[in-house]
Amino acid sequence: MQIVTDLHRFKASPAKPLILALGNFDGFHRGHQALLRYAVRQAGRRNGLAAALTFHEHPHSVLHPDRKPMMLTSVEQKLFFLAQAGMDLCFLQSFTPAFSAMAPEVFVSRILVRKLCVQEVCMGYDAHFGHGRKGDTEIMARLAGENGFLFKKMEPVLAGKDPVSSSRIRSLLMEGEVRKAWGCLGRPFSMFGKVVHGKGHGTHLGTPTANLEVHSEIVLPFGVYVASGRVLPEKAIPPGSGRFELPRKMPPWMPGVMNFGKRPTYPDFESPRPVLELHLLDFHGKVYGDMMEIALHRFLRSEKKFGDEEALKRQIGRDVQAARTFYRSNTP
Repeated sequence: MQIVTDLHRFKASPAKPLILALGNFDGFHRGHQALLRYAVRQAGRRNGLAAALTFHEHPHSVLHPDRKPMMLTSVEQKLFFLAQAGMDLCFLQSFTPAFSAMAPEVFVSRILVRKLCVQEVCMGYDAHFGHGRKGDTEIMARLAGENGFLFKKMEPVLAGKDPVSSSRIRSLLMEGEVRKAWGCLGRPFSMFGKVVHGKGHGTHLGTPTANLEVHSEIVLPFGVYVASGRVLPEKAIPPGSGRFELPRKMPPWMPGVMNFGKRPTYPDFESPRPVLELHLLDFHGKVYGDMMEIALHRFLRSEKKFGDEEALKRQIGRDVQAARTFYRSNTP
């Protein structure tokens, strides 16, 4: 996948028509996946290129900073998922005030038609574009007809009776409903992060942990989760721009149990920011400095303060046993 961060430097090729998916793709849920599958399928039929136009940041960070949602997916993870979906191109645009000021008609004529020479555009049923979010699927359909390209409006993908959406997933995760979030995502919710030095409490208690500095903005309740992790090879981390190819084979997932919180049992070491600690079951290697992906499978219990280390140690033993029980009937 080619990552393009400067639209002005992109040169469209008439021999390779562009099928473009528009979206923020935060969370990369089942609706996003259906949209991208359509773009890839159409590109194959027309001997063209499947492309996505997305943003570094959430548009609300510029338009309404006070209402900016916490991001489910970091830029690196979003690019990873786009490459995994089979995109040939990703236009990674900065959502600047100047970009946000373009009227829908100007965005279509100046960017989509003159610059990218799109043959077809596809977007979600509730997507918006252009200044003040004035552009919607009806306006895009009209502009497509006026400018000579095709348009596909994707219908909502349901989980239960309701459409999947980033905001719905965000709400589920804030309630600790990681299994229901899985139903909207089509996969366990996961995060990219770098393993950093911790305080050593896990090793002291007999359950060594990898402390992760997570790239996305975590929207989870404090507590303990059944989780799995895998070390990401360097080639699996997308560059800021340029060519990105996924490794042919990714490392296996390793079962574990994760704590997310402020370590209240150790008030002298209580963190002002939440800490993510992952204990991998029956793993004895070194992962410090590595990039990892952490996937959540079940919320076990809320964080609590224990009276002493022995009580904490006994509870950790129960948490580990609960994770083992989960994995006996489930594959990470």
